[in-house]
Amino acid sequence: MRRHSSGFEYLPMLMKEDPQWIAPDDWDRPRPQRAEWALSHAIYPGRVFAKNDPVVLGHIALMKACTREDVPAETGWLPHEGIWTYNAPFVAHVYLWAGERDWARRTFIGFLNHASPPYCWREEQPTRGSAYSSYIGDMPHNWASAECLLYLRHMLALEDGSDLRLLEGIAEPELAEAQPWQIAGSPTRFGRIALALEPVKNGRAWRLHFRRENGPAPRTVRIPGSLGTRLRFASLSGAATKPDGGGVLIDPNAIDWSATWQREA
Repeated sequence: MRRHSSGFEYLPMLMKEDPQWIAPDDWDRPRPQRAEWALSHAIYPGRVFAKNDPVVLGHIALMKACTREDVPAETGWLPHEGIWTYNAPFVAHVYLWAGERDWARRTFIGFLNHASPPYCWREEQPTRGSAYSSYIGDMPHNWASAECLLYLRHMLALEDGSDLRLLEGIAEPELAEAQPWQIAGSPTRFGRIALALEPVKNGRAWRLHFRRENGPAPRTVRIPGSLGTRLRFASLSGAATKPDGGGVLIDPNAIDWSATWQREA
């Protein structure tokens, strides 16, 4: 672990003894966040580290500290004033998994806002107003497109180790248009799932219908206790439930059920 100038500890991707850290010219030294994409992948999907592990906490603090234009900056080959565009959804996944919903949304939207006009992404590009003119990597880069789809899916169904967390990325901004959200036949380690979240009662309530096909049952299935700022969990049919802090746990062996959130008066 190394100490960042902002005062937190983080795990770099270069060994402590690497001579690059003490290059005579600071411009030649690596940025602390360089290559941290690999650590993002080790952290999510939650099968290696606990959420309160110092490595996780340091990584999150580092990604927040290096955010420019709403995405992590200087994490790749461009060492100064550069953005590896699809590093952003890697980090958005970490934020979503760690419960940093607002940072997850900000970072994913920042990623979307760095798409080219045909809705694809260059691997690395300079920040706005940068005097650095280099571009690096493929254009378009299809990994970025895949990460876009993955994050959209995980907003609705997030695999967290042996647990399944539903609607983790859904809050007021996602409900504002009063349009349904759904996925069908999406593969998970618990079998394929389908879910549909839609407004009912002229938007005064929202209903989630969930179905899981054959596969090993998750250890837990969790839904939020509230959606947005005024919708509160009201009822569930087809499975047993119990409260879990700010959420609701659903019998993980149940494969077909519906939940409703009701808008407060």
